[in-house]
Amino acid sequence: MRPTRVLLMVSTAAGALSVVTALTSAERAAMQYGLAASAALIGYVLLAGPALPRVRPALAAGIALFAAPMTVELWWFPERPADVRWFTPFYAPLGGGLPPTGQVQIPATLLDQWRLLIDQERLRAFALLLGVLCLAVAVVVLPVRQRPKATRLAGVVAVLLLAVVGANAWSRIDDAPPLGLLEAVWPALLATLLAAGVVALSGARADRAALVPLGALLVAVTVAVTADDLASSWFTWWTFSNRSDHSTQSGTVVTSAVGTVASSTAGSADVSAAVRAAVALAGPALLTVGALAASREAATA
Repeated sequence: MRPTRVLLMVSTAAGALSVVTALTSAERAAMQYGLAASAALIGYVLLAGPALPRVRPALAAGIALFAAPMTVELWWFPERPADVRWFTPFYAPLGGGLPPTGQVQIPATLLDQWRLLIDQERLRAFALLLGVLCLAVAVVVLPVRQRPKATRLAGVVAVLLLAVVGANAWSRIDDAPPLGLLEAVWPALLATLLAAGVVALSGARADRAALVPLGALLVAVTVAVTADDLASSWFTWWTFSNRSDHSTQSGTVVTSAVGTVASSTAGSADVSAAVRAAVALAGPALLTVGALAASREAATA
């Protein structure tokens, strides 16, 4: 069996294990399997057959940048305060609704730690931005095919994706300062805009199995979800940090609420995390396999 096929099988198996462990709420193991899947996929890219110039290094760099946040996450994972984890996008952003004013109190030190985690998520979004840029280079280099229907469909999907992301970002503003939100989420928003452009371009550069546009769409969804999580976390932090009605009793409510959520989710199936892990790993993998196939066809033609 060829080494490239073995590496592709290893990447697929490690990715599947990452999804399964994410389903069981084993975040650390899920990230470790995700890194193994990305490493095997990079090996597949480097050992694959003939390809057009810039396609192979662009794909390898894009996969590595998408895996970089997981590496950082594993590095500082043990250092994260237990009471803050519930508020971070990696685990579960608050998202749906806040407790009434006067029932919640968060100490200033916890708010500072929360803001630090938001800054770390912004760095993660910046890594995704660079990763999307590398993948965009690989897609642009692919030969253009005359496929009007596929091109129009890809353009429509890209516009719909941007409309959904824009609507979600607008819904986060409410009475929060728009410039503050933009400052917090600009890397994720820019990555989403670039990923939507890759989706639009992929329609005319699709391989025979249409893996390039499908992978580009999953990459765009991953980045869009990251942008929405970051916006949600920033808006929730801003809301709590601007509340003036704090009391010791309400602080007890927060602590008990966080403990209740943590205990109720521990050991239960986390379908949302499993789906997100599957989409995040499948996007670059499908785009990579499709781009190498299209590049190989053009290189040998």
